[in-house]
Amino acid sequence: MSFIDTARDALKELPISDIVRERLSLALDRLAEAEAKIDSLHSEIGGLKVQLENERLDNQKTKEQLQRLLDEHSEEILVRNGIEFRRGKRTGGKWMAACPVCHLPADVTVFPKCPNPKCGWQPTVMSKKQFEAIHSSLDM
Repeated sequence: MSFIDTARDALKELPISDIVRERLSLALDRLAEAEAKIDSLHSEIGGLKVQLENERLDNQKTKEQLQRLLDEHSEEILVRNGIEFRRGKRTGGKWMAACPVCHLPADVTVFPKCPNPKCGWQPTVMSKKQFEAIHSSLDM
């Protein structure tokens, strides 16, 4: 038997006025509602704690995956004579020319230039021979 039930039984036996009895009964009803609400909130808190822990684990896994991807795609970058050179897993460990503006691999068939027509980058007056000299000096 709960505290509220005991208090209700005691109200029946006490010699008090009907108004006081009703007010006490109303207060006990409100107390019962508050206790039910507290129980409901405690169970909700428990669910939220479990959800928070799951989100923390997901966040940790995501951070680990991001770090793995960053390590996997890391590159060395050098800029020589206005040309960006990159070396990493994407380039097979070899130095490759890239556009310093949009970072796409540069077209080096005639002389280095950006293959993206919207970018249109090309170095100031440079011959194929000058480019090859710069490129060959990177591996030294």
